[in-house]
Amino acid sequence: MYFHRIGASGYALGKITIAAAPVNGGFWLGHAAVIDGIRETIDKRMRAELPGDEGSIASAPITGKRDAISTPVNDAMYVSSLAHVLSISGYHMAVVAGIVFFFIRAGLALIPSMASRYPIKKWAAAAALAAATFYLLLSGAEVATQRSFIMIAIVLAGIMVDRPTLTFRTITVAALGVLLLSPESVVNPSFQMSFAATLALIAAYQHGLPWCATADTSRGARIALWGGREIVGLILASFVAGLGTTPYAAYHFHRTAPYGVIANLLAMPVVSAEVLPMGILGVLAMPFGFDAIFWKLMGYGIT
Repeated sequence: MYFHRIGASGYALGKITIAAAPVNGGFWLGHAAVIDGIRETIDKRMRAELPGDEGSIASAPITGKRDAISTPVNDAMYVSSLAHVLSISGYHMAVVAGIVFFFIRAGLALIPSMASRYPIKKWAAAAALAAATFYLLLSGAEVATQRSFIMIAIVLAGIMVDRPTLTFRTITVAALGVLLLSPESVVNPSFQMSFAATLALIAAYQHGLPWCATADTSRGARIALWGGREIVGLILASFVAGLGTTPYAAYHFHRTAPYGVIANLLAMPVVSAEVLPMGILGVLAMPFGFDAIFWKLMGYGIT
């Protein structure tokens, strides 16, 4: 609150009366008001279609609002090591950018004359970057979201200029960018856990288990054919990310999640295949008024 120049906090016990501002707030205040209005509208719409904790959980990865989740459910998410689903970070940003990139490129590839003449891959990367930017603004731009946006922006920019991206350098640039914007976040558990999990995952996939990334051998090909590579990858990701964040969670929150690997292995495929895609489609369909079906499908996945 100090770094945000907030001197006090409190509660309003009476009816709130909206008064006109004494001076013009300027561009940035107007921009913040517009974004907050969009977040409020989406949040209310989702919770109207999905009452209770379902709607509150559904709103969290889309709008970043987590205050309406009941205490027992919130505690259960932390105990099971699934609280990262509620915090918009690299996973959510990657899913949003990946879905937009895939569908834009796949749609353009269906037009042979366009696919053979124009760089549709770069166009898809530009569209994915625009979607990720909107998602960053819509979510409230927390530290973990800033980190994931910078890393994904570097990857997408590399696609557009035909340059490969090195992930260790990417996370370094992301750390420098976040610290330039808010240097006080280095002592925040969100900063520490987000970067610890990401660094652990990068190190594991680049140096720890190279056979999981390719299927060059006949054995690797057979394992990949039966989905073993994906299962091992999920187990590895859950274990490594949990191992990287456990010291920080124990220090800041005085708790650990020993069943985190099992919980993530069971829950994350549902989140990836149903919850987040339905949320994205719901936001896109909202201006046209037929978003209710997507919120319902999203709710089934959350349940």
